[in-house]
Amino acid sequence: MKNSRAVLLATLFALPAYAAAAVQDDQQFINDQLRAGEAMRHAPVPDFLKSLPANPALSAPQQSFIEGLRSDAPQAMPEKPVPQALYFVSFSMPEDGLKALVLEADRLRIPATLRGLINNDFRQTANAVLKLVNDDKRGGVQVDPTAYKTYGITAVPALVVTCNGHFDRVGGNIAPVQALRKIAESGDCSAVAKQLLTAAGESL
Repeated sequence: MKNSRAVLLATLFALPAYAAAAVQDDQQFINDQLRAGEAMRHAPVPDFLKSLPANPALSAPQQSFIEGLRSDAPQAMPEKPVPQALYFVSFSMPEDGLKALVLEADRLRIPATLRGLINNDFRQTANAVLKLVNDDKRGGVQVDPTAYKTYGITAVPALVVTCNGHFDRVGGNIAPVQALRKIAESGDCSAVAKQLLTAAGESL
């Protein structure tokens, strides 16, 4: 009888460990499948599907099946378009000055851009943005830490205008429209800067 109880207790204690291992194995399997699916989504269309000619000997359903393979094959993800211009700001700047700069950037159709969230808190950042644009119901900012690295932004405010793989950068205590005029006068991307000024109704 004692031996039976011992076996029963051993079995009961072993069950949670077995269940935990099974759950862990299931989770690992799910993760592996998700990674495999993501890899397939970004895979290029196989060459044999691209070059496969229409075969008159195939029946209509067979040809339709092949066309379906072509259309359903995963396509490469398009690259994110490069913005014509970005205006880099920070909530560490004085609030009144920041608000004026963000509104002017909005008038020029140039996105005001932050490096990251305030204290890594989305809600705190959203509240700060709402407070910034609440009166005029326009403006706003985006968060893009990659852009800071791409364009070598180490201090704000700063304006970047891009063109054909190149960019001009103007930093310092200067309004967006003045920075845009400087690039329009002598920058590599002067044509883009002039286009932005003209679209906003500004003189060159």
